[in-house]
Amino acid sequence: MSDDASARLYQALVNQDAAAAISVIEQVRGASSDTGTLFESLFAPAMSLLGGAWAAGTIDEYTFTQAAVVAEQIGSFVMPSSTAQDTGVTVLLGTMHRDHHSIDRNIIAAALKEAGHRVIDLGADVRPAEFLERLDETGARIVIVCAQMMATARSILRVREMFLTGGVDDAVILVSGGPFAADKTLARTVGANGVISGAESALKLVSRAARDLRKAGRIS
Repeated sequence: MSDDASARLYQALVNQDAAAAISVIEQVRGASSDTGTLFESLFAPAMSLLGGAWAAGTIDEYTFTQAAVVAEQIGSFVMPSSTAQDTGVTVLLGTMHRDHHSIDRNIIAAALKEAGHRVIDLGADVRPAEFLERLDETGARIVIVCAQMMATARSILRVREMFLTGGVDDAVILVSGGPFAADKTLARTVGANGVISGAESALKLVSRAARDLRKAGRIS
């Protein structure tokens, strides 16, 4: 897979051209790439380019949001179906309250599902109280909170505070989004245990968190 294909897909998204995006995908698929390969080496890198461009100010908020809409529309063409054995690990995933960006969350969810993890996607605009409620309902101890705006990224601290107030002091909170890439100290400030920077990063950090939780007897 060439970087050129990911760059062309990125440009199609920025241009809000779903037809051009699908054309890139079909061209790559025609080169005998399976769906998993399409996701990992075409779609995810293009999304990383998009997130990086927004974080760097190369594209504005409107362009980023509209590109995300197109990415949602073409997602079914590249999202892999899960074939992995169930790991038994439940992950709670959502985009922070007042934030409606979904690109990072969709990529992370697809990668974790493909790896066999049980993903509960709460969607966008999730309030801290809802994270706690669903944590109690599901018994999950790994939570991923996405935020693409500095204000919503900082407000993730409320999720950690909500957990502590609710008597949950063993949850692992992982964060994802442009503000955390731009400010390496921000994750610690909001009480997060780690920063996810893409699909591969999500798999590594969730696996590590699950291993540590098992050793501590927090999950089975």
